[in-house]
This record gives sequence, C-alpha cells and structure tokens, in this order.
Amino acid sequence: MTQTIAALNSKGGVGKTTFLANLGGLLADMGARILLVDADPQPSLTKYFALADEAPQGLVEVVTQGTVTPGCISRTSVPGLDLVRSNDGEAHLQHWLHGRPDARIRLARALRNPYVQEHYDFILIDTQGAIGPLQTAAAFAADTLVSPLPPDTPSVREFRSGTLRVLQRLEQDPNEPQAALAPIQAVICRHEYTRNARQLLGELRAEFDVGDRVTILDTVIPSAVAYKDAFTARRPVHQLNRQGGTRCPSGYEVMHRIVWELQPQLYGHFAGRLRGDPREVFGPSQTAHAAARAA
Repeated sequence: MTQTIAALNSKGGVGKTTFLANLGGLLADMGARILLVDADPQPSLTKYFALADEAPQGLVEVVTQGTVTPGCISRTSVPGLDLVRSNDGEAHLQHWLHGRPDARIRLARALRNPYVQEHYDFILIDTQGAIGPLQTAAAFAADTLVSPLPPDTPSVREFRSGTLRVLQRLEQDPNEPQAALAPIQAVICRHEYTRNARQLLGELRAEFDVGDRVTILDTVIPSAVAYKDAFTARRPVHQLNRQGGTRCPSGYEVMHRIVWELQPQLYGHFAGRLRGDPREVFGPSQTAHAAARAA
C-alpha cells in the first residue's frame, strides 16, 4: 500500500523542501518508487532535481480535476523519483479550495487513484510555510506528518503556537467532517551542537516524550555545508557526503537513520538496494552517543 508523507510547518524556511528531497532521493536509491508532490506556490521542490521529462500539467490539474494522470507527472534525473510539479505561481489554489465542501479530502482522493497506487510506494508532499486550505488538504492526505524543526527559540515557539495549535483546531472544528490527523514526527534539523541548541533539544524531548501527538526522532540533521552542496548540485545528500566527522555524522548516515525511524520495515536496507547490519556499518546510533556523553 502506498504511504503518504507530508512535511508541514507553519514557519517558512525551516528545511521542509531539503528534507523531502533528500528523503525521496534515498528511498528511490533503495529501490522504492517515489512520487514527489510540490504543493508550495514557491516551487523549491520542483527546482531541486533536474527534470528528464517535464509534464505539461502539475499540481493545479491534480487538485482541480481531483485525480492524478500521467500528464501531471514529470520525471526527474533520479531513477525512480517522479514529481508533480508546482505550477500555481499565483497561489490561486488556496482561493479555489476555500469554502469547498471537499477541500480537506480533495488531495487525498486524487492521490488514492489506482494509477498512483499501482506505480508508487511513497508519496512525499511539500507544503508552504503557512497554514491554509492547501496545507490542510496535504495534512489530511498524509499517513505520516513530518515537521522539520531547527533547535532555535523562534522556530520552537512557532511550532508550539502555530503548527500544533492549528492542527488541533483542524481536528476539533465542528463545522467540518470529522477526520483524524496522523501524529507528527518532528525532525530536528540544522543542529549546531552548541550548548544552547543541546539545552533546547533536551527541553523539547522532555516536553513531548510523554505525549502521543508529537514524537521527536532520535536522529538529528546537523547544520553542515554538505546539505547546501547537495542542493547546489541538485542531488541527494547521501550521494555526495558519505564520510562524517567525530561530531558531525555524514549525510549518508543521517538520512539512512531517518528512513529507518520513519519506516522501520526498511531497517537494514541501504542505498544501491544493498542490505546489511547498520551497527556494523555505522556503529552506535546518535542516541547511544548522546547517552554516553551524558553519562
């Protein structure tokens, strides 16, 4: 069954696009069939990878027609990684969806059509750094909600007061059909290994460890030039950064560990469709290293 993952955060510029591009690139390299959906009027995900074949249609047609056809799917330069490109530069879809009785479920229905379900293992949806009808539709289409979260005070405040509160209101809105949202998997990104960042990360883990709405992944994405280099090269970071340092693990290791946390059934699967024991390849996880340092 096709799994849908949506990246959602009410704050812009937190790393949603970079995260999904690298996640999709690695999953494709593992042998999965991936469909990226760029639901952001600013088409950052559309521009991340070079296109081998650009489709004449894109997100606008998917949403307004209520289905995904082959004419909406572009092929990227990465084998196994396809894209529904953003072609809504004027952000008309937000207004088009507003007030429609099926606004919440329209994208979910479009992505559940037989063609998509037969041809893809994962759908990854990128969204704009705000909350509106299109982001809401992406949230209700997802089996997993992922929220990249830099460990800085402004980002954490917006996550608490913006992202979480809005999602709670969506579930409790008496004027809308009742539907449960998937729990949120928060991914700490741009971690700088400073005392302040470590303290804030510890506070976040303590706050959300007892709840069932938010889970903070054990693996953190460091603030490293490798991710910017990968964006410039228009390639997944795991292909370019395979060797890490003593404090900063490689993009290859980080993205593999994130895949294994989000999709435990893929534990031991590696890029290149290889199989192996992660403990022999990488050694202890970041969680084990952190526990050792704390001791």
